[in-house]
Amino acid sequence: MINSTTVQALLCAAEQQLFSSNTARLDAEVLLASVMNTNREVFYAHPEHEVPAELIADYQSLISKRARIFPVAYLTGNKEFWSNELIVNQHTLIPRPETEILVESAFRLIPIGTSMHILDLGTGSGAISIAIAKERPDCQIMSTDISTEAIVVAKANVTQHQLSNIEFRQSDWFSNLTDSCFDLILCNPPYVDSTDEGFIEGEIRYEPRLALDGGYQGMQSINTIIPAATQHLKPNGHLIIEHGYNQGKSVRQLFSANRYANTETIKDFSDLDRVSFACYPCH
Repeated sequence: MINSTTVQALLCAAEQQLFSSNTARLDAEVLLASVMNTNREVFYAHPEHEVPAELIADYQSLISKRARIFPVAYLTGNKEFWSNELIVNQHTLIPRPETEILVESAFRLIPIGTSMHILDLGTGSGAISIAIAKERPDCQIMSTDISTEAIVVAKANVTQHQLSNIEFRQSDWFSNLTDSCFDLILCNPPYVDSTDEGFIEGEIRYEPRLALDGGYQGMQSINTIIPAATQHLKPNGHLIIEHGYNQGKSVRQLFSANRYANTETIKDFSDLDRVSFACYPCH
């Protein structure tokens, strides 16, 4: 239990409790900042600051949950993505830095000032849609998700960022988009293998399995999306898809088998295949 009262002592005690985390100190600071409704910089400037007893109790509760590797983002209720603060909860996947590679790839295909019709397939918290909408305000974005609860969160994030160029539709992939075609389709689908140990003992067991479990070899959703997207792309439209580090070859083969052209794969921060995109030349 944490019995200390100063910021410095609280953080040291919490760090010891979080020994199993690779980011123990950072976790301790982020959670204390959340409880105190401040920023972490304050802790460096005033480590001697006394923390009220009622806040210490709240902090201990969060640290105890984090010690069981419950995700920090769900404990604070927010996560930063593309420099945008987003609301997250257990109905939405926690946005990852790897997905920013998908956003970077999208900007390569969306010249500034261009008006494009874009689909964010499986939007979750709305992270991708919001990143695109803010930097490419002339584009119109359709954001879909099978989860109505996720759409509620995404709508709250869009409202928070005061965006008017995003609309939402509940849809199981393309099922509710029968007559819609887009210049660009973006997707971060479930691509974790169903047998992954993380579903049993990792942090991802707390996240919505529907947003992570990609079935056999993690390819089930990808095998559906790449062929189906050809019916929803305008001539010479692009599909950009995030995938697992070991799925790049399979994704490229799927693009080729479905008559996409100009396929390219982008590597992540660990120099592993992470995002692939291709152009669909004709209908």
